[in-house]
Amino acid sequence: MKEVLLRIVDDSRLSLFKPSYGRNLITAFAQIAGHVVGLVANQVPVINPDEASKGAQFIRVCNQQNVPIVFLHNVTGFMVGSKAEHAAIIKKGAQMVSAVSCSTVPHISIILGASYGAGNYAMCGRSFKPRFLFTWPTGRCSVMGPDQLAGVMQTVQANSAKAKGITLDAKEVASHTERFRAGVQRDSECYRTSAALLDDGVIDPRDTRDVLAMCLEVVKVRSVQGTESFRTLARM
Repeated sequence: MKEVLLRIVDDSRLSLFKPSYGRNLITAFAQIAGHVVGLVANQVPVINPDEASKGAQFIRVCNQQNVPIVFLHNVTGFMVGSKAEHAAIIKKGAQMVSAVSCSTVPHISIILGASYGAGNYAMCGRSFKPRFLFTWPTGRCSVMGPDQLAGVMQTVQANSAKAKGITLDAKEVASHTERFRAGVQRDSECYRTSAALLDDGVIDPRDTRDVLAMCLEVVKVRSVQGTESFRTLARM
C-alpha cells in the first residue's frame, strides 16, 4: 500500500503519523496536486486493536486541522479471537467507527482490494457518505468475503440438520456451498456493486492521482471545517 501512496502523492513524500505504532495501518499527511490531505490505508486486510486506536486518533487530528481525508481500502474487517478481545478490539474498533461517523471534513474513499463487513464502515464506506467513492477493477465489496460467508452458511446448515436429526449428503452440501460462494463472489465484483450505485464509478488505477486531484478541487470549493467536538477533546 505504501508503494501505491508514493505514486499518487506529490514528490512521493509522506509525513507518517505514528509509524512505529499500529504498523499495519498507514496514516500520513501528504499533498496531492498541492492539496494537503490525510491518508488512511490498510497494509494488511485485518484491522487490529492498535491500528483501530491509531486510525481514530488520526481522524480526530485531521478534523482539528481542517484536512480532508483519503481512505484507501483493502480490508476484510476487524481482528477476531480471544487475544484481540483482551486487547480491547471492541472498544478501539468502536472508537474508529465513531471517529469516522463524527468527522465533518470531506472524505474520499477508493476501494483497491477487499472492502468487507465492519472494515468497510471503519474505512468510510458508502454508509458513512464519503463525498466521493471510487473502485479499482480489483475492488470487491460485500458483507463478508465469499469463502468466509460460504463457510458460515455451511456451518449453519450442518448445525440445523444436526438439531433436526437429518443426515446431509456431503456432495450435495459441497455443491450447494460452491454455488453460494460463486454467487457471493459475482455480487461483490466492482462492476456489480457500481451498477447498484454503491460507488461513483470504476476507475483505472493509473488515473487515481488525477481523479483525487479533481475531487479535492471540488471539496475545497467550500471551506473545510472539522467538527468542534474533536477540538473540545484536544483542549481537555
